[in-house]
Amino acid sequence: MNQNSNDAPMKWSNAIILLLMALLTIFAISPCSAWSLDRNSHAYGWNLFSYFTIQSNILAVITYLIAALYIFKRQPAANWFRYLRGGAVLYMTITGLVAATLLQGAEVNTTPDTFDWKNFVLHELGPLFIVLWWLMWPSKSATTSRQALIWLIFPLMWTFYTFIRAQMTGWYPYPFLNPERVGGWSGVAIYVLAITIGFVVISQLIAWISRMRANNHTFY
Repeated sequence: MNQNSNDAPMKWSNAIILLLMALLTIFAISPCSAWSLDRNSHAYGWNLFSYFTIQSNILAVITYLIAALYIFKRQPAANWFRYLRGGAVLYMTITGLVAATLLQGAEVNTTPDTFDWKNFVLHELGPLFIVLWWLMWPSKSATTSRQALIWLIFPLMWTFYTFIRAQMTGWYPYPFLNPERVGGWSGVAIYVLAITIGFVVISQLIAWISRMRANNHTFY
């Protein structure tokens, strides 16, 4: 996205699209309804906000809002924004892949045989949208392989949080993290290792693409 005055209409239209996507994602998360659900629901209370899916989508919303603000201010994005956006792309990509491969038919997918627009937005449309947005409007600066490792901090912290909270509540956000569902802690370890490898590989792929697509004339 070039930064001259001729691009202003495009910038404003992009900002509107980002704001609409942020609003749609918020409606799909429905944060205000968390405590109005059945207490036995998997998404009751703080359980809702403990899903990696939800946290990833919230980060995506924050990214859209910051990007829209930069556009409205006609101010190029700060250098740190590429790390925020790259992290959001990574986490949303993993969210989409895990949902497609490990959560089909799981109890967290309450309507596997019918169309659920909320699940669609959070697990399919959201990941696709943010990846396409990132590819179409790349960052000004590239991300190195070493810099990409910073994106692994959040999922690592989420993993520790999830297992510590599970010891206190007995609740696991996903069946593959519950030792009673996957043959004990060895089964959990296999899933965690596989997903960790996925995080590392995709983070490096994102960094490599950023180096191929970096453009000093882009807005972000």
